Amino acid sequence: MKIWSRPPIYTLIHVLTGIVGYVYPILLVLSVAYHFLQYVLDVRFFVFSGTYEDGNSLEHTSVKLLEMACGYLIAKQL
Repeated sequence: MKIWSRPPIYTLIHVLTGIVGYVYPILLVLSVAYHFLQYVLDVRFFVFSGTYEDGNSLEHTSVKLLEMACGYLIAKQL
């Protein structure tokens, strides 16, 4: 699975979710639950193209959660 060939807007959204999630923790909880659900269902949904693809991996989900964690840590340092 090529997780590195995705548009940078998705990385930005994950980081921003972590930043906003620092202020509104419910957003962070819902985002983690959403990504966990995608992992369990083995699908990926792309908001901007309105499509979904079969196949998900622990690596892909971990990268998204790590991006959110980075955003959270950035917000914590501000």
